[in-house]
Amino acid sequence: MLKKKLTKTFRKFLLSYVIILLFPLITGFVSYQVSINVAKSSSIESSMLILKKSKEILENRMMEVERFTRQLQSVEDFNEHLSATAESGPIDLYSLRETSRYISSYAHTNDFLTDSYIYLKNYNVILSNGSVFFRVDHFYELYHYNDLSFDQWKKTILEGNHQGKIIPVRSYTSNKKDLSVITYVQSLPINSFNKPLGTSVITIDHRKIGSLLEGLSKQYGGWAFIADNEGNPLTMVGIDESQTKKIVEKLKKQAGSTNQYLENGTMLISAESDFNGWQYVAGIPKQGLMEKAEIIKHMTWMVTGSTLLIGMLLCLFLAYRNSTPIHKLMDVVREHIGSDVSKHKNEYDFIHGNISNLISNNKSLKSELTSQKQIVKDSFIKSLLNGEFPTQQGIKDRTEQLEVYFQGDVGYVGILKINGYGHMENKEIHDELGAARLIIKRTLTELEPTIVLTDLHSDKVIVIFSFNREKEKDAANEIKRIIHTLSLSMERAYRISISAVIGRSFRNYLDISRSYHEAKEALDYTFTLMDGSKMLWYKDMEKENSIFYYPIDLELRLVNAIKTGESHEVNQILEQVFRENFCERDLSPKIAEQLLEEIKSTLIKTFDSNMYQGSDQSKDLIKKVLQVQLKQEIKQVWKDFENLTEEFCNLVNKKKRETNDHAIKLIMKFLEDNYSDPDLSLYRISEKIGLPEKFVSQLFKEQLGEFVSDYIEKIRINKASELLVTTDQTIEEISIHVGYNSAHSFRRAFKRVLHVTPKVYRQTISYNDGTINSKSKKQASS
Repeated sequence: MLKKKLTKTFRKFLLSYVIILLFPLITGFVSYQVSINVAKSSSIESSMLILKKSKEILENRMMEVERFTRQLQSVEDFNEHLSATAESGPIDLYSLRETSRYISSYAHTNDFLTDSYIYLKNYNVILSNGSVFFRVDHFYELYHYNDLSFDQWKKTILEGNHQGKIIPVRSYTSNKKDLSVITYVQSLPINSFNKPLGTSVITIDHRKIGSLLEGLSKQYGGWAFIADNEGNPLTMVGIDESQTKKIVEKLKKQAGSTNQYLENGTMLISAESDFNGWQYVAGIPKQGLMEKAEIIKHMTWMVTGSTLLIGMLLCLFLAYRNSTPIHKLMDVVREHIGSDVSKHKNEYDFIHGNISNLISNNKSLKSELTSQKQIVKDSFIKSLLNGEFPTQQGIKDRTEQLEVYFQGDVGYVGILKINGYGHMENKEIHDELGAARLIIKRTLTELEPTIVLTDLHSDKVIVIFSFNREKEKDAANEIKRIIHTLSLSMERAYRISISAVIGRSFRNYLDISRSYHEAKEALDYTFTLMDGSKMLWYKDMEKENSIFYYPIDLELRLVNAIKTGESHEVNQILEQVFRENFCERDLSPKIAEQLLEEIKSTLIKTFDSNMYQGSDQSKDLIKKVLQVQLKQEIKQVWKDFENLTEEFCNLVNKKKRETNDHAIKLIMKFLEDNYSDPDLSLYRISEKIGLPEKFVSQLFKEQLGEFVSDYIEKIRINKASELLVTTDQTIEEISIHVGYNSAHSFRRAFKRVLHVTPKVYRQTISYNDGTINSKSKKQASS
């Protein structure tokens, strides 16, 4: 079986689907590469942005520090103390303390200035945080560099000449706390290069600067540091001092490049300050740089792998599904045609060749059927003329099927006879008459395309003229015009003489047979009273009184109408027989008696049919028929016939109703017992009841006014609504219980019938019945 599935056709389909599958995979791979590069670039840009933002913030803070030292000179009291000499008198302690407090309040506007102090050389005092230290050694005990003695500190820091000098990170004790600080030192006044009068010292905890760089470390797991213009590290995060010096040297060698890679794959990004020449450097590890890219990578491979797997399964399925019909078609062709595949290049060539032959044969068959269609149509017209159809609807269905179109259900039937040939019979005469009939029919079709035509013997053509009821009054004149035009045309062009006889008008399709037989009767009349190209209407013909009118087709129509219980049709036929025999003719009593016996015989045969044979009702009706005698007035006789047929039709209709009622009861019981079957269908019902599907559907609609499918749906929804209220079953369980394949289709049907969803219905009914209140009470009591 596997070998059969892996045929050449299957492999070709599979290969084409795999090639199609490769296109989105290649596109996905290209998209993956682009996404990796974009993610990598995004990480670098994000890191660079953080680094530059940190640089910008730190530069602003340092500018504020420098601005602080410059603004000290604008404080008048401070300048007086800074420039005071021994001749100025004793120190104004209060003024000095207030100046210290004023400077301290300004310093609190920047967290970089909170640990600042000012040394006044002339007083040998230190101003710090609103306090005044008159003994510098006491200040040193609280705030000092761990690697500088008091004398070194005083000489290098307090008494040295500094012009905005930055001292790199050093270990520092601040009020017994160990810190690492960066120091900004400025001699006062600012432009005093040789003899400074004081010094402003600002110690900045390197963690405050490092906090600006923590974003890089937290986001990517990297490191960062800031180095001054001499390469000394000012602050660092995630890296030690020895490593920073190597990196600074590397940056100096490759000056101008902002992005570089270290040996371990770490991305090195840097930015140089235009304000003070500091280097801001950050390192992003490879794993941090590719973090987003790794997510994209894993997702891409996962999606690609699943897509490839599903795609291959789908390719196999589609290849199998699309190759299977070809295999089956080949099997059918081989079975019915017997052609050998090996004689063809491939399966398609095999199918193409055989189907081409089939199409060629089909065209030949179609051509043959087309030629036979006219024969079938002609056969239908003859059956219609002979009254072989019992119902009007049956005739309509047949006309639509055979494309025989009438303008309306009223009209006349006529017979056209080719004159001059008498009873001559030979091949030449037969051919001439055939040609003449063909010419007559073609000419009539040109005059009126909707005329229905058929041949009668070798020298006659039957014509059915049909009209809409609105044109019924002008129908006779229109027929005269057509026949007159036809006669002139035939005479002048072909020297063919024709006679026309027309029956009385018909007012439904079942009357066509009667009009035809009247035309035939009028045709017999023309042998003695008609010569040349003339036209005779049946109504103008003198009736013979020695023959009664009761043709066999009319008798058959009467029998069929009685058996089907169509009392109106029965009365019409009886009225036609009565009018024709007793209004149009003057029958002798003997002939009238014969007609009466014929009709009685017809009624007795019909009343004693198989369905009612031997029944009391049938016997009673037959007895009444036998009692009808011509001794009564003829109208009374006909009235008796109408009453008897009416009684029998009522009996037939009653039997129909009983049969139909029984069938309806069987159907309804079957539906009630089997509504939970999801495969319940019209076919199953008709199979169970033993009646045709179409009859079951029409009967159900006529009796109950709704379709079977709607009735089944109502049963299911009624049962479902009951279960929703009386049980705790879920909607899915109820849908299966009442015969639905899915809860979705059940919900749609429920909403369609009751205009609410099952859930809302259950909640509404439960609420109205007090269920919710009772549940609430139970919960409250528990």
